[in-house]
Amino acid sequence: MTRNEPLRDGDWNVSPYNFDPDIRSGMNLPEQVEVVDLSLREGRQVAGVALTLDEVLEYATRSAAAGFTTLEMHHSEPEEIRRVSELGLDIKVQSLVHPTASLNPDHCRQEIDESLEVGAEVICLSAMVSDFNHSLLQELGGVDVTREEHIDAICEMVRHGKEQGGIISVLLADHTRLDIDRLVRFTAQIADAGADIVRLDDICAPAMPAVYTHHAQRVKQSIGDCRLAIHSHNDFDLAVAAQLASMEGGADILEGSVNGYGERAGIPDLAVLVANLEVLYGYDTGIEMDQMKGLSEWVAQVWGKPVPDAAAVVGRKAFSHAVGVHYVENQWAFNSWRPHVVGSDEFVPLCMFSGPKASVKKAKDLSIATLSPEQADVVNKHVRAELLETRQEISDTRFRDLVEESLG
Repeated sequence: MTRNEPLRDGDWNVSPYNFDPDIRSGMNLPEQVEVVDLSLREGRQVAGVALTLDEVLEYATRSAAAGFTTLEMHHSEPEEIRRVSELGLDIKVQSLVHPTASLNPDHCRQEIDESLEVGAEVICLSAMVSDFNHSLLQELGGVDVTREEHIDAICEMVRHGKEQGGIISVLLADHTRLDIDRLVRFTAQIADAGADIVRLDDICAPAMPAVYTHHAQRVKQSIGDCRLAIHSHNDFDLAVAAQLASMEGGADILEGSVNGYGERAGIPDLAVLVANLEVLYGYDTGIEMDQMKGLSEWVAQVWGKPVPDAAAVVGRKAFSHAVGVHYVENQWAFNSWRPHVVGSDEFVPLCMFSGPKASVKKAKDLSIATLSPEQADVVNKHVRAELLETRQEISDTRFRDLVEESLG
């Protein structure tokens, strides 16, 4: 299940209590987890983002190379699914079918058959089950059905999809705002119909992490050997926490997109999610973590959406220390893991509290000079004066100039 490694020499040194049996005894952790990549589906639901077919194919290739095993794509782009499938990558394509299709059996059968025909291996049907979303679904679909009738129709489509040889997933949207007993009945019925995966979707993140754990535990008890997936959003900056909380309740399929791109505030950032699973929980996800920084940068460039400097794991300053006292010989004094784990580098920011040690470190990293303590004091004074005058971040080029000016 896990590597049980609070300390891995040169890579990380995290709290041993992450693996304390007393702490883990209250969790319903799965033996293994799979991380699904939604970058080509929800990750494109962002203002201004438009990809060419070549860029879609390039991304799919990079995703497979990084170790992701399932890539979700949209059923409305069958040619993209076909072309990705024809690449012969070691990655399954999951096709998300729109929830209105499930209201019309003939339409839904057609969607399932067409998705399988173009190469999708996993078909995800959608049910909108909360008070708010079921009424919207009826309005969009132009039909008047109860939720029970809707689930009956979904189960019929599950059986059809299985007969056609597909791996069938059923997504229940807005699960935390549906009565839990009703949710449990629905998920049990879907599992009994033969679904391979039950997928819970928070739709707009209206719950604290403990709710995700509670609901995952209840649903897992109702679906037996059927796998449990979770889709979460970042409206309250808890998307990754929701994933992990659901996993602690028994969910074994987690998901996100590169850089967390998605609706509104986005969805879980894959690099952050994978790092938590590997480093803090000890799972071997099969993801090449040292490719995450490079994948993040490529996506940011192609999507035209820069990654915030302070973004966890993949941000330019994710592994940085402004305060000079942090630059000590004991590498674990102010670090729990090293940047090379995710293919990143250290960054030395300069602020009014950086101190001479930061200047020594930055000058060494930039191969400018090996500063003596006296020289570092002089450089630090120039740095502070520059900051007071400009109130801007000091670039590497400007720092080089300041060192030269300081050393005369």
